[in-house]
Order: sequence, then structure tokens, then C-alpha cells
Amino acid sequence: SGKANFVQLNPSQPGDLKEAFNLTSFHPDIKWPSSDAVGDFREIHTAFFHRCKDLSLRVLRVMAQSLSLDPDIFLSAHRFIGTDKNSTTLRTLYYPSVKSETAKEGQVRCGEHSDYGSITLLFQGSEGLQVCTRAGEFISAPCIPGTVLVNIADLMQRWTSDQLISVRHRVLLPPVGNSSTRQSLAYFVQPDNEALITCCDGSNKYPPVTGADYLEQRFSETYGRK
Repeated sequence: SGKANFVQLNPSQPGDLKEAFNLTSFHPDIKWPSSDAVGDFREIHTAFFHRCKDLSLRVLRVMAQSLSLDPDIFLSAHRFIGTDKNSTTLRTLYYPSVKSETAKEGQVRCGEHSDYGSITLLFQGSEGLQVCTRAGEFISAPCIPGTVLVNIADLMQRWTSDQLISVRHRVLLPPVGNSSTRQSLAYFVQPDNEALITCCDGSNKYPPVTGADYLEQRFSETYGRK
């Protein structure tokens, strides 16, 4: 589905200062922005979704090889990207102009969190993203033109028995005196809904879970709070 929304990823802080449009599958009833308002929005997003799919599958294959696993072990659980059988999502993110000095205490553009699924491809046009090191310190991630930042997500950490670590991250407000906007695109790669995720090293460090059950659990933890 496609939709615009506001979210709050860190419940202990004020709401995040961002807008988003999510694209997960290609139903004919998706409410796309009108072509008059945003020309070629549907065509560009659809084509970009499929390019991200191709790239993510290449990355997943390389990741498997780097762990000396069957090159297709991750690919076999991502066969239905772009359909109702998979929740992989392309998210267009817009962070409106904001003055840091007028924001609420503790407010950020995107609260501290980790991603839920396999990997995330992030395309960003400006600085602002910070990632948390293993020592617990947030550091700024460089914004390098023409590159894609790849995040390991929570289910991949579980899948690899903690060989690959999911990183917590956030997006800060611009510095005082800079009220510029920020634009980014995130492609959240999820395993197929019915794919059974078990530790790929054969251990029982984490119990088996389907892609859909894990995602539902994480959404409930994040957005189901009272």
C-alpha cells in the first residue's frame, strides 16, 4: 500500500519531525499522489522499487558468501518482494524545514531505533544521520554522493546468530542557524511473510519465527504503546 504518515519511534521523546510515503505492493487501489501535483511520481517510484529489489538481492547474496553460507540462503526467503506475500517497503522521507532553537526539548527528526527486517538500503542527500557504536556512542554517518548506505536490521542479526549486528540510528535536527530540509529514501528489505527464519549456523540461539510474525511483533512493540 502507499500512504503518508507521521510516526514516533522513540516514545520517551516528542514526535518525530518528518513525513513519509510508503510503497509495499502494487495494488491498483493504491492512493498515489495526483499526477498534476507530482508528475511521474508513480512511474518513478515503481521503477525505483524494482531497482532497489535487484540491488538488495545482490547484497544478500554477497552477505551469504561472506559468511561461507549457501549463496542463496537469504535469497530463497525473499522471493515475493513487491507482492502481498512480502512486506518490503520503499519509504520516501521528507524532513521539513525546522529551527532547532524552536523545537521541543529532546525532539529530533527521527528517533533512535533499529530497523526490523533483513537489510535497509538508504539513499540520503544531506548529513544528519547518526549511528550508535558498540561502545554506545552516537557518531555521524558520512553522506557520500552517489553511494548507498546499507544497514543490517534486527531479523538479520537474529538469522546470523549475532554474527552481523543491527545498528541503532537516528536523524538529528539541523544545527542552530540551519533550518534546511532533508530528503532521503529507505528501502526496508523484509523476508517473505511465510519464510521461516532459523539460525543459519544451525544453533538454537533464537527460536524459529516467520517473517510476518516477527514484523507484527515489532510493529506492536513500536506503535502499539498506550
